[in-house]
Amino acid sequence: MGSDKAFVFDPEMLDGYRRAWRDPATIHGSCSDDRAAASIDLAHDDGDIDREVACLALVFYGGSGAMARLFDSPAEWRKPCEQIIEISLPGGRSFVDQFPDETARTLIVFLERSGSPKR
Repeated sequence: MGSDKAFVFDPEMLDGYRRAWRDPATIHGSCSDDRAAASIDLAHDDGDIDREVACLALVFYGGSGAMARLFDSPAEWRKPCEQIIEISLPGGRSFVDQFPDETARTLIVFLERSGSPKR
């Protein structure tokens, strides 16, 4: 949850997170993801650092979080991407949890615009 307060979450959603956090496999997976971010992910990034992303990319982020205050994410993604769509929602790291309906609508519109196949 980062610095987001528990009260910004739907109680049912928060209960789901708490159940997951009691599962050792969930904790293992989360820790493995963090370890990869500090190791193999960096090696993969180095290997791709000069490659351009040719497809349409969605830069979707919490517009009032710490990352948005500290970094210009859209500007960073414009460097490797030929074309981006920039969309932010209020909130920080957990904006997806705080605004699930808006998140779903945004993703559906993006996928339709980018020509992703429908199921």
